[in-house]
Amino acid sequence: MNAFFASVEQAANPALRGKPIVVCGQGRTVVTTASYEARKLGVKTAMNLYEARRACPEVILVYGDTNKYVAASHQIHKILLEYTDLVEVFSIDECFVDVSRLCKKEGDAKRIALEIKTKIKEKLGLLCSVGIGPNKVVAKIACKMQKPDGLVEITEENISKVFENLDLDKLQGVGVGSKISQKLNSLGIKTAGDLGRAPLELLMHHFGIIGRYLKNVGLGEDNSPVKKYFEYEQAKSIGHSRTLDINTWDIAVIKAYIMMLSEKVGARLRASKMEGSTVNFFVRYGDFTHFSVQHNLKTPIKNSCDIYSQALKLFGNCLPLKKAVRMLGVSISGLCKESTQGHLFAEFGKKDKAERVFDGINKEYGPFTIKPGSVMIAEKFGIDEGCGMVAKSRRKFPQAE
Repeated sequence: MNAFFASVEQAANPALRGKPIVVCGQGRTVVTTASYEARKLGVKTAMNLYEARRACPEVILVYGDTNKYVAASHQIHKILLEYTDLVEVFSIDECFVDVSRLCKKEGDAKRIALEIKTKIKEKLGLLCSVGIGPNKVVAKIACKMQKPDGLVEITEENISKVFENLDLDKLQGVGVGSKISQKLNSLGIKTAGDLGRAPLELLMHHFGIIGRYLKNVGLGEDNSPVKKYFEYEQAKSIGHSRTLDINTWDIAVIKAYIMMLSEKVGARLRASKMEGSTVNFFVRYGDFTHFSVQHNLKTPIKNSCDIYSQALKLFGNCLPLKKAVRMLGVSISGLCKESTQGHLFAEFGKKDKAERVFDGINKEYGPFTIKPGSVMIAEKFGIDEGCGMVAKSRRKFPQAE
């Protein structure tokens, strides 16, 4: 999809169409997506709002609505599923679709692509770019070659011709990031064609096991199949992070935010009927340096208070603070299905039941309608827009980041 979040907002609100807008969060945040009108004036993804306004003083800020984008994404999936169940969701705004079973003659893939583009535009008012290729890597690269509203086909026969002078930055979406590109450039490898011709031994020496993958990318080779839409792929981790509205040295505030994040992670774990055995803690300081640490547990956990206890211990590695804290993150990995075995001690069973009740109330009346008292310290320091302030308000709050 093209400038997906911004395009969804413009489709939903005619007053925004044709105008430079950026989708962002509230408080200290960055540009999540910029409309093409804003991009033409120098606004880029990941700019902070000060930089965005400096580049384009007339830019319009739109606070992101995750539910709106997920709903649009599902509508797009429905259109793709009219053709085949071989639809692999790559991200909220991108899918791989295997139409080989539908192609009886040359040109059928392009015809199907045009039909899909037309349906998405007519039903949702959104533009997309489509890349056609003999495999996922080539299709992905073709898709990036013409935006917005593009349609590019790279056939088996012309892969080498297209790749010969293709800059390495065009390969970022297929696992060749900026650091790898810099290293390849230092080795005299400037294009995809150079990468395909590079000796495998050289790539393996400098990049280890992924050297073989890099060479395959340079050759336009990829044997991975497109997965079926309804094949469930288990998440590898569940986490939340939060940029503080003001950098702080206050330990009580930091602990309150860690509690808030732990509550969010725990609620998502329980909603997914999952638990995890590795707790990860992340902190970014005011000078943008960061520190992360993790701890492996003998027994998986899912309760928010257990997550908080472990995250707090990991935070101890940062003490005494040498710099003000800007951002905090808590996540759980090593996920598995939650155990159905009962607790030996009744007290632990009561804790599980209580958290399930709290989850139900928060789902009904909004995140953090019921919460640990210490979370209010974080709310007073810098109100988390994903949190309700009092239960009696029954306000429906937007999804937390």
